[in-house]
Amino acid sequence: MTTWEARLRAVFGPQGYENCMRRSLQTVILYEANRCIAPALSTLRPFQRKLAYIDMANALVESLEGIMPHQKAEILWRTGTSKEAMNAETAWKRRKLLNKELENIRVAVSPLLANRSHDEAIDAYIQVQFETVTGNTGPAPPNWQHAHNNAIICYRLYYRGGEIDPTFPAPNPPKEIYVAAEKPMDLSSPVLPESLATGTVLATSIIGNRSVEETVDGQNVSGLGEQGNEKGINPESRRAILQEVRQHLDLLKEFEGIIPEEDLAKRKRELFLAMPAAPPPAPKRTNVSLEEEV
Repeated sequence: MTTWEARLRAVFGPQGYENCMRRSLQTVILYEANRCIAPALSTLRPFQRKLAYIDMANALVESLEGIMPHQKAEILWRTGTSKEAMNAETAWKRRKLLNKELENIRVAVSPLLANRSHDEAIDAYIQVQFETVTGNTGPAPPNWQHAHNNAIICYRLYYRGGEIDPTFPAPNPPKEIYVAAEKPMDLSSPVLPESLATGTVLATSIIGNRSVEETVDGQNVSGLGEQGNEKGINPESRRAILQEVRQHLDLLKEFEGIIPEEDLAKRKRELFLAMPAAPPPAPKRTNVSLEEEV
């Protein structure tokens, strides 16, 4: 039986990994990291799951062969614009989105399987997507999928005949599952657990675990509450938060046409709730008479 990495190289094709495949490979890494830690999830607390997840994702990236070190450093970027490494909260959020994306692809590909192989059906799906998005009827350019739907390669790798491939190799974690002893003050804090302090480093997030970053069962667990608009926030921190909100909005644009418009609108509202309040107007200076000044 072939290994996970051997199958991954096969879906990359004869030319191998290219930089335009970064988001697609990131999706595969996140899916495989979930497979690696899945047996332990029920025994872990929520914060331990997130830390174990990003730790395993980083270990999988480091285990890849045939990819240059500078390319490995880019795989878990949050966005190509920010060039910041993904933190535990964002990785866990994308894990949830990925399941929805794969289900959407499965529903769309299944009708195309008649008289087609698995790969032929996916190629037909990519062609349909290309024609729908661009309005062109010619063949989709090579690697077009990686810029428009980064979950397709994950579906091609792990599914067969409209279902998860039962013959796919069992996960082979490159390291033991990390279990944090204590909950960090902030999962995106620069003070990292010991196992994350070496190798690929978890990025600092200014927004941290605000409402945009994490919900559980539809409930906001970010701890933002009434403190989302801090009155005493300094101008530098305010600018940093606003910048990160813009980066998250850029990220949401990449999911347009992949996840429902209602979900996109909800996430945008959560982003605006994570923004600090407008600073209070400067107090008006009143005219003071010369006698009062004296």
